[in-house]
Amino acid sequence: MDFFRSLAIAFSMYSAIPMPQFQWDQKSYENSFSFFPLVGAGLSGVLFLVYRGLYWLGPDSLAAALILTAVVVIYTGGFHIDGYMDTMDALCSHRSREEKIQIMKDPHIGAFGVIQLMVLTLFMVSGIYQAIRLNSFSSVLYAFVISRSLSGVAVCTFKRRDSNTSLIRFETKGSRQVTLIWMFVYIFLALMLMLFSHDQTAILAALVSVVWLFISKAICEKEFGGISGDTSGYFLCICEAAFIWSADIGILFRLHV
Repeated sequence: MDFFRSLAIAFSMYSAIPMPQFQWDQKSYENSFSFFPLVGAGLSGVLFLVYRGLYWLGPDSLAAALILTAVVVIYTGGFHIDGYMDTMDALCSHRSREEKIQIMKDPHIGAFGVIQLMVLTLFMVSGIYQAIRLNSFSSVLYAFVISRSLSGVAVCTFKRRDSNTSLIRFETKGSRQVTLIWMFVYIFLALMLMLFSHDQTAILAALVSVVWLFISKAICEKEFGGISGDTSGYFLCICEAAFIWSADIGILFRLHV
């Protein structure tokens, strides 16, 4: 029962999929984060089904890329995009650390956040479009598991901005360590699947995602004093786009060598 309660909490928090309602307790709340990458796996499954349906219906690649990008937003309910926009608003303001943190806390949408969302959307659509054209959409599907697994690693190990962030709090003894182990298990399983399917471009993209993990860590500690719920969304959104484009570039490089 605890397993299904934690799983339902994870999908309730990090997706727009309707889930049975449970009385949340601290243990189930903490354990739910171990299922965060499974939310990404669910998204990958939905995208694969939509992709196959579109392939059967036969729309052009651009229309398919736009629809698939929309599915990502619909599935997550824009949960991570909100953090991305708040963080980009703060970073693009070029103000002091204290002022940036206040900008992130402001519930209003800033112009920089809207502009940077447009940029992110263009990268996502064009990356998925390129993957469809290169017949490598299967490589894209790993992005949503790897990004959430690495985000979980960051939440468990990186310095937090303060104790009042919206990040999940681990209070039960050992829960942080257990969650961290699960994140590495998901990464290991994804890498094994990449190796089994001989998907070298996905492995390259995963390595690029790890590099982005540590770059984002340095940015968040310098600009905000640590990570927060908003910066986690910022990391995840860029990680997905970086993964997709890294896979595309890897395939293009192989085709031209």
